[in-house]
Amino acid sequence: MTEDSEHTRRTVLRTGAALGVDGLGAIGTAAANPGRGDERGNGRSFGAVYANDVLWRTNVVKVLDGPPEPSDLIYFLHDGSGAIVDNAAASGEQRSPFVSESAPDDRDWNGGKWIHYSAEVTDVDAFNDDASLTNDADVLDADYIEVTLGRPGFGPPNYFICPLNGRV
Repeated sequence: MTEDSEHTRRTVLRTGAALGVDGLGAIGTAAANPGRGDERGNGRSFGAVYANDVLWRTNVVKVLDGPPEPSDLIYFLHDGSGAIVDNAAASGEQRSPFVSESAPDDRDWNGGKWIHYSAEVTDVDAFNDDASLTNDADVLDADYIEVTLGRPGFGPPNYFICPLNGRV
């Protein structure tokens, strides 16, 4: 690649990532950066997602208009008004409101092409007893969490690309 095309490619990638995060507005901040920020000094915001009991780094790169095929499922833990990690009464053990069904190296991993599921915590005390929830079974088995397809009116978009790119 020539220097000009490399510069252009980097510019497009940087701009695309910024637009993907900016396109999410306040939700992008929660999805792409749940309070950690630019750890490497490169101007990109990173967030975290639990998958298979491991906390992974991630960043939103693109919002999609429809469901990706193939796809991965992501659960957004919230209290009906915001991310569960922003609820002062919720356990600080929960370091991310996002929980994935799969992770890199899983046979069913599709690279972070997400379909969003709302996971509303209806009993914060019960949540605190179990926190932290770090895999999809934790979310799906909890009788105090109501899971529905799509965003709850806030949170990440219904469909987006957000790869898991290293352990936190």
